[in-house]
Amino acid sequence: MAAALVFGLESVAHAGTATNVTGLYYTGIDSSGGLAAGGTVDAHWDVTYASTNGGSNRNSTYQGSAYVVDNSNVVGSGWTQNTASSQWIVAPGAQDPNDGNAVNSGGDFLPGNGSSGSHEGIYVYTLAFTIVGTGSGTVTNRVSIGITISADDQYAIYVNPSGNGASVPTGTAAASGTSAWDNSTSATLQNGTNGTNGNSIFKIGTNYLVIVVDNTNSVSGSSSSTTTNASGLLVYQVGSAITINGSPIPEEGTWLPIIAAMGLYGAFAWRRR
Repeated sequence: MAAALVFGLESVAHAGTATNVTGLYYTGIDSSGGLAAGGTVDAHWDVTYASTNGGSNRNSTYQGSAYVVDNSNVVGSGWTQNTASSQWIVAPGAQDPNDGNAVNSGGDFLPGNGSSGSHEGIYVYTLAFTIVGTGSGTVTNRVSIGITISADDQYAIYVNPSGNGASVPTGTAAASGTSAWDNSTSATLQNGTNGTNGNSIFKIGTNYLVIVVDNTNSVSGSSSSTTTNASGLLVYQVGSAITINGSPIPEEGTWLPIIAAMGLYGAFAWRRR
């Protein structure tokens, strides 16, 4: 069901007022809020769906907690570089580029060749966060979350899509980008002034930030190659990234390490300066 339809149904019965946002974390962070070591799991981001044939079938080999890419595979790779508070992550099962037999050891090579067809690699990264407030259901006051992102090769961002990341989302993405591995793009996720005018639908309670990364190996159309290649996701923040009714949210906990140009999320996740 499209997000607009979900809003239409939920808002009739339930409405809430947001007062705070928590649980937004940059990529590459451990459970203590510091940078995780390369080859270890990210404490907050999961790959909730993966497909190595263009989305036709799920491939559970590449699902689970995301892994942190070792910095040695980032430096000089042509990627946007890690920051002091965020790191590239990758789906589980990624191979070491120098040793195809080594997996989950900080490597970043995944299946994916072509932007369509039987060898297209699709990896759905999901972060659960919380909006605190009064009432229940759809948030009707104005909430805005800034996010900066790099991804190899292309991405699409959704908030609370049908399935909450358990499948490839359908409908219009809140933001998207192509050829995104060597540059950072800023986007704003917002629900407008009354929950209807923005590009996202927020709700009181648990929300899901879902980012679909398409590993195409820079190939347009279908490809017959099964060779693995670099893929991953980097999310980080700079400045006051979250506002409610136009004002920054209360500074509670630690901020997420996500974006270089604008910003992303909440609880500890939010404030790392």
